[in-house]
Amino acid sequence: MTVLVVGGGITGLAATLDLGGAGIPTVLVEASDRLGGKIATERAGGFLVELGPDSFLATRPAAVALARDLGLGEELIGVIEPRTVYIRRDGRLIPMPAGLGLVLPTRVGPFVRTPLFSLTEKARMSLDLVLPRFASLDDESVGAFLRRRLGRALVDRLAGPLVGGIYGTSIDDLSLDAVVPQLRAGEREHRSLLLAGLADGRRMRAAQRAARSAPSTSPKPTGVFATLRSGLGELVGAAARALEASGSVEVRLGVAVRSLTPVGAGVLAGLSDGTPLRVDAVVVTTPGPAAARLVEPFAPEAARAVATIPHGSSTVVTLAWRRDRIPPIPIGHGVLVPASEGLPISACTISSQKWPGRATDDTVLIRAFLPDEPVVGRSERDVAALARAAIAVTLGIRTEPEFVRVSSFTATMPRYAVGHLARVMRAEAALERWPAVVLAGAPYRGVGIPDCILRGQAAAARVIEHVAAGVALTA
Repeated sequence: MTVLVVGGGITGLAATLDLGGAGIPTVLVEASDRLGGKIATERAGGFLVELGPDSFLATRPAAVALARDLGLGEELIGVIEPRTVYIRRDGRLIPMPAGLGLVLPTRVGPFVRTPLFSLTEKARMSLDLVLPRFASLDDESVGAFLRRRLGRALVDRLAGPLVGGIYGTSIDDLSLDAVVPQLRAGEREHRSLLLAGLADGRRMRAAQRAARSAPSTSPKPTGVFATLRSGLGELVGAAARALEASGSVEVRLGVAVRSLTPVGAGVLAGLSDGTPLRVDAVVVTTPGPAAARLVEPFAPEAARAVATIPHGSSTVVTLAWRRDRIPPIPIGHGVLVPASEGLPISACTISSQKWPGRATDDTVLIRAFLPDEPVVGRSERDVAALARAAIAVTLGIRTEPEFVRVSSFTATMPRYAVGHLARVMRAEAALERWPAVVLAGAPYRGVGIPDCILRGQAAAARVIEHVAAGVALTA
């Protein structure tokens, strides 16, 4: 029995770890010269730079659990206090209201007092308390749903940069059912989203009290987000070491899978180095376009469904300055920048104030995030200049940075457009005929690190179940 895992990002690593841990001979093939995919940490110029994501949701336990399983429990850290995040409105930086959940207030007072919205805008939001439930169960955009319930101001100024920023696209293009199904569930259960947010707040505070009082033998990060003291790249490094130690896994870097051909109950894979590889099952964890090309010859319906999942790009510009060469900057973690502000960035994170150990005390490290449109066709030099100009306007830093790093991930960021789950289900249904091929990863049911880990582990579980039962895989 041999399994092929295509793609060495966090999904592929999670799947391979479980397969290797179960003693199943596994070949992990990665087209690039490194593992980790979008997770990459660099130490340069005295800074710890995350070229991709800098953290994960601690409230979804898969990433925390994996870190601990890999011996990194002591490395888990939470954010630095205070956790203030600002939102730019008409050129001013306004602190995000305290007690904000998933774009919904979990406490009344801070939201009533915030200057982020006018009295008229708050009155419009309060209509949600008397609006009826909407009967339609059809998928719609996150923007349309929130605008109908809470008005335009919350969508443009808060939900847009918060939710849209994660996916790098407008929330008017994002699927409600795929991205934030809890909003529909909140409306269904409480009728009002505001009441649903307050109920979530009560549950959250109760859970926090219980967690604080529960005994623990290992440190745990507090708050919503967590990372590793030495950077997320350490998660990849620890996974690679565990794979090497397993004795069941072969890792091939710089090798791509060119084709997959079902043969009997297994699959014949054609590799870019010209060698064929006969395996009993394949877990495909690549971005959607590559996955569609691999399954198209034998599962064209699945390929068409996957190919219709839009993929965009992500660009992060990391810059650093000596603290004595810049004006005082706001104390907090960063700034969200709504599209209405007309700047080329969607947000900037002050990494040196968000995470310990990212910069020395006399320097400031900032990450700026740029959507697709401003960077198309531009050189790295021009992209860095765009980020610098936006930070000058936003934070008043106009001096030359001491350090600049541009990292881009092109056409690898899935966008969950309206109807996304229907596309995924069509792909899954079409692949039922080919149970030895399993799709997993960010294009389908969650883009966050914990989601990808879970999907990789679920794919491995299918393979392990097949080995144990001696029957065909079920997708």
